[in-house]
Order: sequence, then structure tokens, then C-alpha cells
Amino acid sequence: MRRTLLILSLVLLLFACRKWAADDLDFLSGRAVYNQKVFSPILGRTTLYSQIFNTDNSSTPISFRILNVRYKKDGKPAADFEQQMDVRVWKSTYTGEEKTLAEIEAKRSIEKRPIFEVNPTSGDFMLWAEAVSANMRHQPDSGYLFDVEATNSGGTNTYKDLSLMPMREQAYAPYEYDAITGRRRANYPNPNDSSQFELIYNHPGVYNMVDDDTNLDLKGDSVRVFFNRKGNGNSLSFKFMDKDSLPINPASFNLTPWDSLLHGFDKKMTATEVTYQVAYPIPAMRFKTRYTNGDGSQAYVKFSFSRVGFGNIRRVGVLDLNFNIYQQGDWEIIFYFRNNPRFRDE
Repeated sequence: MRRTLLILSLVLLLFACRKWAADDLDFLSGRAVYNQKVFSPILGRTTLYSQIFNTDNSSTPISFRILNVRYKKDGKPAADFEQQMDVRVWKSTYTGEEKTLAEIEAKRSIEKRPIFEVNPTSGDFMLWAEAVSANMRHQPDSGYLFDVEATNSGGTNTYKDLSLMPMREQAYAPYEYDAITGRRRANYPNPNDSSQFELIYNHPGVYNMVDDDTNLDLKGDSVRVFFNRKGNGNSLSFKFMDKDSLPINPASFNLTPWDSLLHGFDKKMTATEVTYQVAYPIPAMRFKTRYTNGDGSQAYVKFSFSRVGFGNIRRVGVLDLNFNIYQQGDWEIIFYFRNNPRFRDE
């Protein structure tokens, strides 16, 4: 009996030791997987692909690295991902309440990073804004294939044939050029007659405004928006042009809160334009502030004016626009009216 109890105790002790030893080892599931395998970011924008690796309850931390980068078209090795670039990285939180351009820039620093990289502890991918057509292939080229190795002390998984297929730069949005060909897109009112077409232009929101000649309501397509980059600085100007391409004085939009129109500084207003010093990109990041749309994905500007209409009724006209600008520079946004708006009282 005593011998039986001794043997049973030894068996239980051995089982316990094996159990604890197993628990002390990391576990890397064979079913841990990337939920996304094809990536088509737009060049010229910092793009993060986050929370795309499913650990399947694997032990963490897991180490990730990119391997075997090659061109998808011919399978030849590619060193494009390894290009080290000076990139702008946030080191403290952007709030939208910063009072100067210098205050925003103080929250960012320049770091040397690979142009496309994997986060070594999360498996997230980052394409930096410094990836442009000059240093990365883009569609219609088939792009790149690459593998990712995930490792902990419990083992190694290799995920093969992930695909990066960037699209060419789109310096601003809304964008009227085809993302793949770079050609201006066109609408065909009559699909059977391609000789009759109208080029696509960006249109703002137009509300409660009338044609000065006919007194008919202006529609959204009565105004076209053009984005024009004219220098390498940090400014943004707004201009308004009538149907004869003559400037409309911005002061005509007499209800516009020019000092808080967007997150810009050192406002300068003339009879032809309003100019601000700004941080790029616009918005500075995807974050809801008083200068953005509801989800923080685009800047939002609203120009408005008041006039007395027929029947002595006060009317408030509104012109608004949701937009992005991704490339640093001296930009101007120009609103061209096909029909002149009426600003005067009746």
C-alpha cells in the first residue's frame, strides 16, 4: 500500500512538472493569420494598416519582419522598401487647438525610416508620405510581393505573397483625375456619343444662393473648384471668380468667420484672396476638430453671406467644401462661378 502511494505521488509530481514546463513556453498558433493580404495605398500619404494580424491567442510579444521583397511582374528582388527616408513623425498629440504653426511643428520630428515597414511588435504596416512615384512603383504596374516572418520562442510562421499595389499620388481631394492613369476623368451625358462630354470638376455645396441675372437658385454645379499649387511654402489661399473670371471680393461673404475658418495662422485678406499659413497635410491628421467634418477625415470650410431678398426676407447664402491637401506647398483653392451670385439686397 505504501509503495503504491509512493508511485502515485511520483506520477502526479511528474505530471505537474510537465504541465508547468509547457505553460512556461510561448505558443504560436498555426492559425494566426493576416486578415488582409492585398494593400493599395495612395502614394504621397502616410497610410497605416493597423490591427490586421489575428494572433489566435498566440503568446505575445511576437516579432515581425519583412522578407523576400520582389517585383510582382517578374519576381526579381526589389530593394524599394529598404529606402531610408526622412519622415515626419508625431511625438505628441495634435489637438486642433494649437495657436501657431510653430506649435504644431514642435509636436512633430523628423526621423529616418524605411519607406514601407512593418511594426516589429504588432505586425501593422506603414507606408510613409515620402513614398512617391519617383521611388515606388504604382498601378497600373502590378507592384510588389513580400513575405512576413512572425516569431516568438514557441516557433515561427511565415506569411507568403502579401501584395503591395500602390496608386499614384493624389495631391488633394476631391480629386478629378483617374487614380491609375492620371488623366482627367470625364462624364459622358450621352453614352452613345463620346464626342459630347464634360470634364469632371470638383463641386462645393451651394445653398440659398441665386443667379444675379435671372434670380434663379444656383445649384451645386454652378460652382467649380480648382486646386492649384504655386510654390513650396506652407500657405493656403481662397479665391472666388465670377463667370467672366474676374475676382469676387472675399468680403462679399460677410458672415464668414475668417479668423476661425480653418486651422491656419497669420491671415492676410485682400480684395482678391484670403491667405493663411498652414501645416500640411490638411487636416494635419485624421482627428475631429472644429475645423473638420464629422469624422475628422477632411477639412471643412464654410463661406456665408447675408442679404435681404424679395418680401424683405433675409437670406443667408452658403458655399462650403470638404477637402484634403496632402502635399506641402503654397496652394490656392479657387471657386469659379458659372453664374454670378447675387450679394446685393433687393
